[in-house]
Amino acid sequence: MVSTITETFFLNHFEPWGSDRLRSCHWLQLRAANGLAIPYIGYLELDVELCGKSIPQCGVLVVRDPPGGVGSQTPGVIGMNILNKCYHELFGQHGASLFSLPSVTQAHSVVVEALQQCHQAETHPTRPGKVKVRGGRAHRIPGGTMVMVAATCSGQFSNTSALFEPTDRGLPAGLLASPAIVRVTRNTSYIPVVNVGIRDVLLYPRTDLGSLCCVQVVSLPTQVTEVGTVAASVATQVVVPSVSAQIKGVDLSVLSPADQEQVRGLLQRFHGVFASHDGDLGCTNLISHQIPLTDEVPIRQRHRRIPPSEYEMAKAHINELLEAQIITESCSPYASPIVLVRKKDGSLRMCVDYRQLNARTRRDAFPLPRIEESLDSLADSRCQSLPSLF
Repeated sequence: MVSTITETFFLNHFEPWGSDRLRSCHWLQLRAANGLAIPYIGYLELDVELCGKSIPQCGVLVVRDPPGGVGSQTPGVIGMNILNKCYHELFGQHGASLFSLPSVTQAHSVVVEALQQCHQAETHPTRPGKVKVRGGRAHRIPGGTMVMVAATCSGQFSNTSALFEPTDRGLPAGLLASPAIVRVTRNTSYIPVVNVGIRDVLLYPRTDLGSLCCVQVVSLPTQVTEVGTVAASVATQVVVPSVSAQIKGVDLSVLSPADQEQVRGLLQRFHGVFASHDGDLGCTNLISHQIPLTDEVPIRQRHRRIPPSEYEMAKAHINELLEAQIITESCSPYASPIVLVRKKDGSLRMCVDYRQLNARTRRDAFPLPRIEESLDSLADSRCQSLPSLF
């Protein structure tokens, strides 16, 4: 864990002399225990005095002030990068008797507890336990699915909760083990294994899946209150001309007044089929679209690389499609990569590469209309609609 101070604390105490020493490290991504990103403006190298020991050149991140004025109550956090150095300084000079030193006994109880944790980890190190596939025969992991695989664990974790961390190597191609908090019962736990490929993969017994580490599952202290998420919605009203008004504005000057009246009447009668704006695509529940395939093996392709300069535009376009209900979030085992194409006006068009899906689609026996017959049907016609061509 890193050491941090808030932006307000930095401005009040370090800004007069530390503005030049504030360094940027945009390559570092700081995240909280819940996975949310912690924004920061840079880091300092400070000399910190703790328990009578001066620890030079300690890295301290300057984070943005949290909302609600919490930063004024807790201006900073002393991380293990400082506590660990302090412990080794004290232990190297005083040994195990460091906890009887006045500078330690008079320190804050949280600091003393952290030093005790360092001493426990140093004198009684816990070795991570190996996790291997259990059973006498291979497990078949279907493509595009996740399977909870029974695994054998070290006896030291029996009847406890532990953190499972997957191994970097050893698993068959296409299989990924997911980090998780697992319950170990009689030296057995169930590990989530995902097959990201399209073919079934065999996972053989005694295959090394990863390791277990001891964890302590705690609840919120009595003095801490869990605050629910507060959601704010902002509505933007866009004035869009009605379809009737747009029909009246259609230029029909090439037609006679009588024909203009008939065309406008026809358009008004079927005004419901026209879109009033770009996002007005309409929907129907008269038919359920299905794609018949030659087999039941899911088609799962890896995503293609998107230029970093187009990340934000791609995300904005996907959000627009979600809001317009053109696409929905899905956990389907089928996946095809998107392809970004530039339009003439410079905007992006998001396409999907369905070539592998099309190659395994069972096609209908009905032939497409002949283009010659469609062109012949236009003869002697003054008005022609697109559906009448097919």
